[in-house]
Amino acid sequence: MNLILLIFIFIIFGIILISYSSKNLDFVAISLLGCFTAGFATGIVNNLSFWVFINYIEFDAIIIILSMSIITKIAQDSNILEYLAVKLFKISRGNRRTFLYLICFITTILAAIINDVIVVLILGPVVIRLCRFLKIRSGTYLLGMTICINIGSIITPFSSGENIIIASAFSLDTLYFITNYWIFSFFLLFFTIFLLDRFILRKEPEIEVQQKQFVLELVNTDVMISNRKMFYINSVGIVITIILFAILPLLYLTAAFAAFTLTLINIKFTKKKTIDLLKDVEWEIIFFFISLYVVIGCLLEAGFEDLFAGIPFETLDPFIVSFVILILVSLISGFVANTPTALIFIPIISLLIKEGFPSIPLYFAFIISINIGGNLIPQGAACDMMTLKIAQNNAVENLNFKRLLKVGATFAIIHVGLSIGYLFLLTLFTG
Repeated sequence: MNLILLIFIFIIFGIILISYSSKNLDFVAISLLGCFTAGFATGIVNNLSFWVFINYIEFDAIIIILSMSIITKIAQDSNILEYLAVKLFKISRGNRRTFLYLICFITTILAAIINDVIVVLILGPVVIRLCRFLKIRSGTYLLGMTICINIGSIITPFSSGENIIIASAFSLDTLYFITNYWIFSFFLLFFTIFLLDRFILRKEPEIEVQQKQFVLELVNTDVMISNRKMFYINSVGIVITIILFAILPLLYLTAAFAAFTLTLINIKFTKKKTIDLLKDVEWEIIFFFISLYVVIGCLLEAGFEDLFAGIPFETLDPFIVSFVILILVSLISGFVANTPTALIFIPIISLLIKEGFPSIPLYFAFIISINIGGNLIPQGAACDMMTLKIAQNNAVENLNFKRLLKVGATFAIIHVGLSIGYLFLLTLFTG
């Protein structure tokens, strides 16, 4: 272990995190500069070639992120999300409890497939407009959406950047997530909606029957669809993609095949070729991920794992180790971006598994905590901040930073508590 080199790279890692959290800094330029600086220093000290650092980049994860960005853009252009929001309201017949349950459920499912920020960006304004037609406040519905979105991130390995990175690192496919997380995720979802209904929604005034009937007659789902043929083709295509994700082992090939097949199909509708869709991809996030992969690789080459060499792992209880991971990652992901947190903990989880600790509880603690920890404070999750921004831009009176912080933190603590209980059972039956 080269302690001086290790400290130097940790400083670079910290600078990258600070740049990502600041609106006034160009985090892409700083990340790439940090990546090249760390790589150059590590290469000189340890006499390493360029390709050593390239090998640390998980290109399958990058391909999934790129492909899912294209699929999300296609879904966005097809008005699928707007249609779903209005359709759910029609199905609920204007019943506020039913509408809350449906909007939270569909938001959770969508967040398991599509970028969570896009889900909020599209559904949020639709919910606000519906509530204004009904002459009720929309803050509680927005609150339910943003809390449940983080639960949706647990359902699939391709739901978020951090899930993609973790799943790629440990070769976890969709079937693994279905087998190990769905029971807990859906219990968490419905318990959360029940609490939202019981303690928050019930305090809101009832919808007037006459106003409800007026809006039901006024709202037409067909108006939401700009091109019916494109809407149906893309809806079927996305459903087929989800099915393929569930049955095929190589997520990156499935994602790439689906993205570029849908691109070819949509050319006649939108006139957008691949180059046009690639312009809408969040390249800054992809370059940020690549930079982090290289910096983490530099940490490993500098001897990061040696920091844990003196720990007597054989004396540690598997439940205690997983418990510490769950609490620690939850707290860190509440204050630090999820992706860097995931990358820094992947080598630690790998080391613990090498030392003989059962993988299932460790993966559970890692994945659950990195997704639900974002609700601790609004800044911990991009979808929370986007919800707050939409609420502020639309002058939503019953959703502000203070309320989102209070309710979000309360549910984060409840979720962590339930996760600890489930983790104990996992350790009991898998240890």
